[in-house]
This record gives sequence, C-alpha cells and structure tokens, in this order.
Amino acid sequence: MERDGMEGLLQSSTNFEAQPNTDGGDIPPTGASATATPVVVLSTLVALCGSFCTGCAIGYSSPAESGILEDLDISVATYSVFGSSLTIGGVIGGLVSGRIAGLFGRKGAMWFSEIFSLVGWLAIAFGKNIWWLDLGRLSLGIGIGIFSYVVIYLC
Repeated sequence: MERDGMEGLLQSSTNFEAQPNTDGGDIPPTGASATATPVVVLSTLVALCGSFCTGCAIGYSSPAESGILEDLDISVATYSVFGSSLTIGGVIGGLVSGRIAGLFGRKGAMWFSEIFSLVGWLAIAFGKNIWWLDLGRLSLGIGIGIFSYVVIYLC
C-alpha cells in the first residue's frame, strides 16, 4: 500500500543525518534536542520588541491627538504632519533596508532598526515642541521600514 500526500511523506522520512543549511550551519538531526543560544534569545527579543514597537507607533497618534493638540497648542494641519511623518519614515526605511540588511545581515538590521525606534520614542517622550515629535515619528518610521523588510520579506 502506497502512502500519498504530505502525511505519507512525513511518515516515510527516515533521514536522521544533519543537512546543510543555507546559513552555513547544520540543521540538527530529527530527534536531537535543540538548545537556544543567547544570540537566538536576544534576536528573538529584538524581533518581539520590533513588532510591539510597530503596533504601538501605528496606534499611538489617534488616542494622543487631543492631548497633543492642547498641550502644544497646534493646529489640526500641523498634527496631520505628525501623523504622516511615520509613513514618510517608513518609505525612507524601506528604500534603504535592503542595503542595510546586506551590510549587517538580518540580525544586525533588526538591531539597527531598533536603534531608530529607541531614538524615535525618546524624542516623542521628551520632546517639548512639534519638531521633536515630528523627528521622533520620522525616526520610528525609518525603524519600522527597516524592521518590516527584514522580518516579513526575508522570512
């Protein structure tokens, strides 16, 4: 009786030897215990922080609108620039992300994007005028553009 489909392929596979990986390492044989190295744990944490940062940055401007308009005494048009600067930064980050990923690798590009995100959040948190908020949001957009390319496109 012949096994067909994916189930048969999975059940009939008996190759327990290590296979070469595209990154130069080896895939552990089936049944071997895999351990998480500190680099893997830190890289996973950076990817998690990048995803959290993306969600917070996208959802930040709407609930904060009334407070920013009152505290900084700005117009709705000026606030619209604040909201749009994330998209402009995302375009800039998306345009340079391939080059950055080529220079630093995927893990390095994720770390690089988190630097932009950290600078952006600090500028927004401590900014006393609209220019700091715009620069912070632009920096967040650049970080998100780089991060999105590395995590989503290269997976």
